[in-house]
Amino acid sequence: MTDVDNRGLLRVIKVPFDIKAIFLGAFGYIVLIVLSWILNGIWGINEGNVVSGFLRKAMVMSAMGYENIPLVGTSMGMTHLALFGKPALGLDFWQMLVTGIAYFLVVAIFGGAICRVIALRIARDESLGVKEALTFSIGNLRAYVQIPLVLGGAIGFFWGCNWLAGVVSTIPVAGPFLFIVLYPLAILSGLIILLIAVGGVLGLFLMVAAVSTEKNGTLDAISRAFSYLYSRPVAFFFYYFLVFLMAGIIVIIGVFVFLGGGDYPGVIAGPVHTGLDTWGDEYARGFEVGANAASMVEFPGFDGLGFFPSILAGLAWFFMIVLRVCVLGFVVSYVMGGSTAIYFALRRDVDGTEDSEMYVEGAEDEDDFGLPPITPPAAEEKKEEAAEEKPAEEAPAAEETPAEEAPAA
Repeated sequence: MTDVDNRGLLRVIKVPFDIKAIFLGAFGYIVLIVLSWILNGIWGINEGNVVSGFLRKAMVMSAMGYENIPLVGTSMGMTHLALFGKPALGLDFWQMLVTGIAYFLVVAIFGGAICRVIALRIARDESLGVKEALTFSIGNLRAYVQIPLVLGGAIGFFWGCNWLAGVVSTIPVAGPFLFIVLYPLAILSGLIILLIAVGGVLGLFLMVAAVSTEKNGTLDAISRAFSYLYSRPVAFFFYYFLVFLMAGIIVIIGVFVFLGGGDYPGVIAGPVHTGLDTWGDEYARGFEVGANAASMVEFPGFDGLGFFPSILAGLAWFFMIVLRVCVLGFVVSYVMGGSTAIYFALRRDVDGTEDSEMYVEGAEDEDDFGLPPITPPAAEEKKEEAAEEKPAEEAPAAEETPAEEAPAA
């Protein structure tokens, strides 16, 4: 393995730490959870989370259910469960569409801002404020939103071609003969649909990172993501394996071990739960209701609880949610930042582009890409200018020796 490959591998594992990226991840996570609660209430879904159900169904529809992915499937499943809780089942087309739009808008705004922060860290080792990052992502929202529109339009076009081939085949007499010609094209069209769907689902975060790094917009981001995915599939899957493996470890330690879930109160709340047992089962049950609701990202139910146990359930839910948001905000920033690091590593491998090259707003020419050009010190510049202005010195004229006079005769 070369030095460049080692550098890319380590860069993917060691996602640059930035507190502002973690804040953006936590804020975006809160917005997405609140939106999911609103949609749950509008549609009357009392069990499961609609965002979790959307992601689950989208992965299954793309024939890439994460539990079927070797090695990394378990980590992805635990991360998914920790982020959004139990998935809501049986979502129809319009529920999937509305939830998908809400999910992608949050990913575009907050995920794009995180990618911008991490990209600037990787390229220039500079920090970007939360306001500036959000301003960038909102300013480029059109480019982000066009990603699913372009992918969906391409899938719809080829699906329409297959549908038209089926209609043509029903034409009397000539239909069967035309179908013989069109059937191989329909197979090719179906293969293209599959490639677009799989590339769109797997490369979505890579496309968001590309928009946050480059200046060429949606089509360039899509083409780069597809190029990197299909030209370097082993590196692509291995890099994401590392990212989701680390995210899974963070979830296991930060959420399931310290915060707990289900019947396990966790390391932090365990002593409190044990102490509450001395006051009676009702107090311990109130604590469990709040903690379990927080672990499933749901509101606690106070049915059957007294006044003080209900207060205890609310307090347990609030503080567990705050701690959970802090941990999962870091997980979100790590996944999006890891996607940015993967984009830089694959871009360097496929295109030979150095990490220091990225788009900076307000650039007037190509010299504003990447690190600032190295200029000689002022003293050296003055010395060079003085050397250019000094006229060439003339060689000194040879001294003429007086001619010796001839002796007189």
